[in-house]
Amino acid sequence: QHLHLTSQHITTHNCNMTLLPHPSIIPYTIVHSTDIALLLAFGFIYELAIRLYRHNNESRTSRERKVNIHLATLRYEAAKKRALGPSAFVETSKLERAVLATEKELEKMKSGRVARIARTAKLIKKCNLATNIIVMLMYYGVAMLAIDGSRIIDENIASNDEIISDVERASSFWKGLFFPLTYHGMGYKISQYGIESGMRASCVGALAVFWAARTTSGEMFECAIKWLSR
Repeated sequence: QHLHLTSQHITTHNCNMTLLPHPSIIPYTIVHSTDIALLLAFGFIYELAIRLYRHNNESRTSRERKVNIHLATLRYEAAKKRALGPSAFVETSKLERAVLATEKELEKMKSGRVARIARTAKLIKKCNLATNIIVMLMYYGVAMLAIDGSRIIDENIASNDEIISDVERASSFWKGLFFPLTYHGMGYKISQYGIESGMRASCVGALAVFWAARTTSGEMFECAIKWLSR
């Protein structure tokens, strides 16, 4: 009977000793693997779409790049004519007027790009809010993964006379397993909104999975951009 009981529990000394020791088996009571995979894929695709849209709207247009090159050429030609002295006064005046006109055109383009960037930021903010609400409503009250406190034994706790509830065991295990993610405050609490109160301390909600996918893929994209720009 003793062997049968110990086979259903996880002890802390059986953890794989790594930088942050984690048990080889997570004693979960709920796990929606299909939904987790779906949310991870959706978070990756959504983050990619947002970044492509932002890049497309924040980058200079082909017209702006051409005008910028044309302005540099005009300035160079004007400097050459100006170096010739009074004999090239007419040509110099024409080039200087062309430089002023091109500068005004380029300035308008820059102002338009600044306004476009502001509109893009507002739209992305609204999309993020709407997407978070949709994910929350679709998985309202559903934990993607929850820990079973009855399957956890800590030798330090077991050696004391103190009685620890399954909820407290699960909460302690969860905080240690995902430290420091479980201490991120309001965002983490929002992601668990609607989930049964007894499970909140030892589970992960759909929003947290979605945010994790976005954050991870975002870091991957940043690393890829830095590597390609070397």
